[in-house]
Amino acid sequence: MIDLASVTEPAKVGAALLATIGLRGSALFEASAKLRGDPVGELDVLADQLDGRESLLVVDNCEHLIDAVAHLIAALLARCAALRVLATSREPLAVDGEALVPLGPLALPEPHEEAEQARRTASVRLFTERAAAVRPGFDVDEHNLGEVLRVVRGLDGIPLALELAAARLRTLSLAGLAGLAAGLSDRFRLLTTGSRTAFPRHRTLRAVIAWSWDLLGADARTVAERIAVLPGGVTPDSATAVCAGTTVSAAEVPELLAGLVDRSLLQLAPDTGRYRMLETIREYGLERLAEQGTLTRVRDLAARYFAELVARHDPLLRGPEQLDALHVLHAEYDNVLAALRHLCDTDDAVAAIALAVDLIWYWQMLGRHPDAAYWLGEAVALPVRWPSVQRDIAEGLLALNTAATRGVPAHDWIKERREELRALAGRLLSHPELPGLCGVLTAVWLASLAEMEVSPTVLQQLVDGPDVWLAGMARLCRAQFAENDGHFDQVRSDVRAALECFARAGDRWGLAKALPLRALVRQYDGDLDGALADLNEAKRLAREFGSLSLSDEIFVDLRRIDLHVRLDETARAAETIAVARERVLRSASPEMAILLDAREAALRVRTGELAQARELVESIEAGLSEQVVFGGDQGQALLGAVRGALCLELGDGPGAEEALGRAYAAAVDSRDMPIVATVAVTVAGLAALHGRYREVAVLLGAAARLRGAHDRTDPQIRTLSSRSRAALGDERFAEAYETGWQLDVTAALPRTDPARLRRMPPSASPP
Repeated sequence: MIDLASVTEPAKVGAALLATIGLRGSALFEASAKLRGDPVGELDVLADQLDGRESLLVVDNCEHLIDAVAHLIAALLARCAALRVLATSREPLAVDGEALVPLGPLALPEPHEEAEQARRTASVRLFTERAAAVRPGFDVDEHNLGEVLRVVRGLDGIPLALELAAARLRTLSLAGLAGLAAGLSDRFRLLTTGSRTAFPRHRTLRAVIAWSWDLLGADARTVAERIAVLPGGVTPDSATAVCAGTTVSAAEVPELLAGLVDRSLLQLAPDTGRYRMLETIREYGLERLAEQGTLTRVRDLAARYFAELVARHDPLLRGPEQLDALHVLHAEYDNVLAALRHLCDTDDAVAAIALAVDLIWYWQMLGRHPDAAYWLGEAVALPVRWPSVQRDIAEGLLALNTAATRGVPAHDWIKERREELRALAGRLLSHPELPGLCGVLTAVWLASLAEMEVSPTVLQQLVDGPDVWLAGMARLCRAQFAENDGHFDQVRSDVRAALECFARAGDRWGLAKALPLRALVRQYDGDLDGALADLNEAKRLAREFGSLSLSDEIFVDLRRIDLHVRLDETARAAETIAVARERVLRSASPEMAILLDAREAALRVRTGELAQARELVESIEAGLSEQVVFGGDQGQALLGAVRGALCLELGDGPGAEEALGRAYAAAVDSRDMPIVATVAVTVAGLAALHGRYREVAVLLGAAARLRGAHDRTDPQIRTLSSRSRAALGDERFAEAYETGWQLDVTAALPRTDPARLRRMPPSASPP
């Protein structure tokens, strides 16, 4: 059930579906997912999760977002064969396959119908059922038939109107039905001063709501009007907050809310204890507030309450109470966004920025980069009287989330704004003390995005500070940067310490972020079973926050595939590829499909199935176009390495050299040392093809230096090492390998350039 009543921006329809279904975005493995392409969009995540099973989406209140809803539903139906959608709207969606079911009033009895016949009509049945709920034993008989007929016919058989009228029987006698019907007649006459263009049944419905409203006591009416500003549901606490300054006390609110439920003006969800007001009734309440001139004031109260709620729960997201805090923020998310919209609409820049910044970790945990980019953009665009650190932090977070939303195409966006981003990072880093969680971390992440050097002391201050969670996050950030730069000793110590910090803090999400990096450490150490266990544990922890996105799942699968290959379990690796590809193809994600094809091609090269490998590589290369960007420089480097490995197995030296030349250039441009190391290992294979076994050993050592760690479980490295050792002898091989290992990164990079082999004399064996 997806209620769109609280969604105001068409661009947020997909996010509303994701949030209601309980899915999350692509955050979990983002920092260390070197093999990923563009982040999967909301449509891809929805299609991935909904396809392959029978699902019914009940999408309520579509009319104010009709175009966006129509496009999204049409796209989902085209990709999810077993999906069905039931949408309620005041106008058709006008998509292919739509079957319209006009919902008019319920069938009415004839004016002089007998009681037995009247009971069988839908309008009388509904009225009778609802009346019996508040007055047990109520039924239609010859004594009250006339009044019942007057009520249901006077209400045109509109279900909500019938429910509201029946609810009044809690306080009316059966004889009072006649007065109820007369009251309705009076209310209808008042409509002559209202809109003459509205449909008659709409005028009638509004009249019934107004009639029910007028029958409320003063305090109940105040509560009903004020909670209308809460589109995401009501709790006693939020109702109390918006009633501040009235005669309604906090102690009275629960009983008044229960009374509104009895009168069908509110609905109670028993499983959550939250109240929900139907959109039609809520609109009436907002009209009443506007007529009284108090709408802005009440929305101010709501904004203040939800800003304080977010500020109070944000720190809990990073400790043992994080699941409870997530639950609260998820339940109140629509109300929080309504508060943020109000702050933006009233140009309250300080409060809007503060609320958006307080929401950032909630967005980060759930991978809601589009939400973060949109709302931070709205807040930052508001006029301010003077600069502030908080606004600089918001601008930095806006840049980071915009880049995450754009994915691979963000490279050009970043290049165009690099100087601007560096200036912003410089301003943040120049502050002697940056406030809150987002201060230093935002500055460090922004500097990394802008390829700007950051003093090691910046993160070290957090590592040495009193906040154990911040120390863990600083350690994890430093480990991720170190892994990218090939400083693996730093990775080992920092990831171990980060896991200890997150465990002490009670942060499951932090553990899930750090475990894949420890899996890499274990892989390089030869503990392949331990690496698999870490990946499984990370996935288990992640599922406590919601379903993984397609990209997250594929990233874990790629790591598992690699581990199975290292364990010589090629059949399990192939099975994992097949299962992952099936999910990807159902989701129509070309980048993920290409990534899996590249991994399968590498597997087939290893197992000697060269014809199939060639077919896959050629298919990938033919599919690459301006519309399908494959993972940026990293993706191009990996694909070139696979093509190079295939050429080597076919004995095609020139083809391997050409492919590896492209791969090397892309890897260097990526500034990702493990990717350069991957290409360098295949360049060592090219040296082996030419019989230059000392150079093979040097290149393997240089690759290890770029990676920052030896990788003795990699099958390609094992094979090349064995061939080189057989040709050189153990001692000479060890000496040559050590020569490459002792290079610094600046010297190792040009040493792994495949063009260097072409420039060497055929018999050369350089030191």
